[in-house]
Amino acid sequence: MDKAFLSPDSLKIDLWKAFLSGMKEAADDFGMTGSAQDHGGQLSKQISQIQGAITSGADMVAATAPSDAGVQSIAETAVDGGVPFFEYWSMGKWLFPSKIGPEFVQYQIPETFKAGAIPAKILFEEMGGEGNYVAILGPKGHIGSYRVEGMKMAQEDYPDITLLGSQYSGGWTRQKGREVMSSFIANHGDDIDGVYCNNGTLGLGAATVLSENDMAIPFTGFDGALSNIEYINNNGPDSGEPYQVQEQAAPPFWQGGWAVAKAWDWLHGWRPSIPERMMWTRTLTVLNPGLDQSKFSDLDTTFATPDKYNSVAYSDGHSPYDWKLASVHESGEDWDPQHALAPIRKSEWNQLKWDESNKPNDLSVPSEYDDADLFDQVAEDYHQRNVNGNNPYL
Repeated sequence: MDKAFLSPDSLKIDLWKAFLSGMKEAADDFGMTGSAQDHGGQLSKQISQIQGAITSGADMVAATAPSDAGVQSIAETAVDGGVPFFEYWSMGKWLFPSKIGPEFVQYQIPETFKAGAIPAKILFEEMGGEGNYVAILGPKGHIGSYRVEGMKMAQEDYPDITLLGSQYSGGWTRQKGREVMSSFIANHGDDIDGVYCNNGTLGLGAATVLSENDMAIPFTGFDGALSNIEYINNNGPDSGEPYQVQEQAAPPFWQGGWAVAKAWDWLHGWRPSIPERMMWTRTLTVLNPGLDQSKFSDLDTTFATPDKYNSVAYSDGHSPYDWKLASVHESGEDWDPQHALAPIRKSEWNQLKWDESNKPNDLSVPSEYDDADLFDQVAEDYHQRNVNGNNPYL
């Protein structure tokens, strides 16, 4: 085994740059190399690239499909090539990795509802618990846009907060954020007191429009891109500019390294249990240094300062992660994920937008999903290894 391959939508996005950096660092630790090709949102191009990578000797593939509907096709491409496959963010409706093949090792995504609620609560507190806000949701039908459900749950605790409008952006770019924010300002103007953004890049696009209109109001962000962390560091509540209250980070650098470590295990005979094949990534909250963290002590999250986050996720040298320690094959019973993960339970499938309306008539659900004790056991095992291990943020 000597080659790891990444298939993201765009390598111009900081998130995927960080993911690839983590993948390359871990690959180097295992005596491998890491490479990537971006598909630009084109499924046929992505399938062709993955086929080419496997033909050229790729031993594992990590990817995000252009849409939920495309996941099965790229997973089957990896299965046909006999290499372990890891999918991030996008996920087909009622698509269980075990149904595709043993090579579909794991699907992973930051929690949708919970991760969506945390930034909303911080935003609402920063707005003083009252006022009006708007929401930029991302592409319709993408799981990332489901975070809005967490936003709605959080708003139930703030009766004096009003949502003026929400809009799907059709993409995750700054330009899309600018377009939606321009529309909101045209319709609501100075009545807007805050902006909930389902993605940090969209938020930075919205911030440019807010700045042009002299609206120094708070907004939220997700995914842990370097440009957002730098923006948070440079723009606080007293800066006179729109300011990002937090960044909810996966974090992508760790995700890249984790995929390589588990592919290494798979190629050496390890096989994940059913609960391990679809997992939530617990997010970090990178809080704006100008905000008082003690106000948010009731939130179930791990906080990191921008400097601490950057020192791990965007380190110039080797990160604090010990990738061989993340490997069962290398470390045996002492293996340590070094980040918080939890199985996606049957009761949480609604967070993937799996419901009766889109459930196939002939669906066969793995029986393990009715075994709550099994899921409890796996969840506790990952929890204990994380809290007692080497997670650099704890």
